[in-house]
Amino acid sequence: MNYWANVINIILIYSILGISLNLVLGFAGMVSMAHAVYFGIAAYAVALLSASLGVGFVPAALIAIVLAGLFAAITAFPALRVRDEYLILLTLALQMIVSGIMNAWLSVTGGPSGIPGIPPIGIGSLTLFNPMQLLPLLLVMTAAVFFAAHKITSSSFGRALKAMRENESAAIAAGKNIVMLKVIIFGVSGIIAGVAGALFAGAQGFIDPLSFNLDTSIMVIALVALGGAANLYGTLAGAVLILGLPELLTFFNVGSADTVSASRGIIFGLLLILFTRFRPQGIIPEKAFTQKYRAPHALQRANRVNVNSGTDATAASQSVTARAPATLEASDLNKRFGGVVTAKDVNLVLKPGMVTALIGPNGAGKTTIFNLLAGVLRPDSGCIAVRGHDITAMPAWQRVSEGIGRSFQDVRIFENISVIDNVLVALPDPYSESLFRLFFQPSRVRRHEQHNRNQAMALLEQVGLSDKARESAGDLSYGEQKLLAIARLVATGADILLFDEPAAGVDAVWAAKMIEIIRALAQSGKAVCLVEHNLNVVRELADVVYFMNVGNIVTQGTPDEIMRNTELADIYFGQEAITD
Repeated sequence: MNYWANVINIILIYSILGISLNLVLGFAGMVSMAHAVYFGIAAYAVALLSASLGVGFVPAALIAIVLAGLFAAITAFPALRVRDEYLILLTLALQMIVSGIMNAWLSVTGGPSGIPGIPPIGIGSLTLFNPMQLLPLLLVMTAAVFFAAHKITSSSFGRALKAMRENESAAIAAGKNIVMLKVIIFGVSGIIAGVAGALFAGAQGFIDPLSFNLDTSIMVIALVALGGAANLYGTLAGAVLILGLPELLTFFNVGSADTVSASRGIIFGLLLILFTRFRPQGIIPEKAFTQKYRAPHALQRANRVNVNSGTDATAASQSVTARAPATLEASDLNKRFGGVVTAKDVNLVLKPGMVTALIGPNGAGKTTIFNLLAGVLRPDSGCIAVRGHDITAMPAWQRVSEGIGRSFQDVRIFENISVIDNVLVALPDPYSESLFRLFFQPSRVRRHEQHNRNQAMALLEQVGLSDKARESAGDLSYGEQKLLAIARLVATGADILLFDEPAAGVDAVWAAKMIEIIRALAQSGKAVCLVEHNLNVVRELADVVYFMNVGNIVTQGTPDEIMRNTELADIYFGQEAITD
């Protein structure tokens, strides 16, 4: 019995380690090749504190867990500016460096010989000597970690992680501080990996560098990928598959112990090939346990709102924010890239209740101005002010809370999360995104969550998407995705709305819907700015048009004044197009 209890214990410990990686890999979308490092740091800390200094297991484990979390958070900083394959290389380098230290620092780690004689896990007067005695503790710890991780990933914080995973620029436009998100989730992941490492050291009674090398990191990645990334139940299934299946060979007397050990690599490889080919989403996919959200009764009884209704779109805007209208003033903006001037002494004003359009030929600098206003680019000189407050140096995510929101020409919705979650991500909710409040003020967080869901459903009702609230956003038609992008933009509560070619890629019917909604938003007191090549949209919507060319604002006026200017026609439109 002790043999099988030990197998289950190892599965449970690696389930905890897998959950820690899944938070980073599955939910945040960042590949880490160094999770065995955090695992190992905690294990070595427990071994040194308990075996060498005689510290009890519980205080030693707490110190070890904190060390692992801090180390993970610190190592997240170099990862903030890299993505994809560069993040893989960075974390791989970290894994190799720490593994080398574990092998070479003989006076501390014992080198390849490791640290023997680690005292068994003791809690108060209770000492757990054998695997059967350890099993209840490990079951409780795994359940506790699973519960905590599930609480995090199903919260507003978890939605923000998924949004960052799907599209970082869109997450920033929704007001998310992705730098802080990455540091926090790496730290939390390190803490959970530290729990696994502390339990591993106490359960094994001996550790060496082989338990925390690159092979271990790869095995945990395989465990998460095969079980199902971004699904915690999948992590448990992956641990059983990866660690339990080889042991069945022993149970059925298939070969010697050496044969079983050698078979692990073969089994891992075969499983990866089969799952990559036939089930890339893993045993339990991310959306396996998605439940349908039921709208409040008032919304269920409401008639379907016509998206062409201006008053409905106005109500959607006002339901999110009650702030006073804001004016944006840009003064003497300059921006160059090398020898190319994309903005030169640009001055413009976006006023509440008015629609301002930026038009001009390709390369005129419209996108640069748009990105300067949104905070994606920093001007070389000049000033941007909202309500008289200088925001020129403010990062893009923070400008959302100052009242500036933007859309994207290519939509950039969060395709692999639900329609309602796309809107929920954008609702200003720093309260529910706090992990401290999530665990220590759960009832208030639940009330905030329900309030936000009601708001999100109201916004979806206004644009005609409430019946698709629980569908994956990627399953919507392109026109519906455009409507969802508008609902998400309005959800930010921004007073100044920047639309990047809102009618691009849609037919006349959908374009008319966009026009009505945007006009209604302006009528509600929003300051609207749009970059648009569709002249009909400009004629229908714009109160003021700025004509740009080679980084300069050539002139400004009403749509009719601009489009009848023959000099501008030669630059951009063509005489025939303007006089139509």
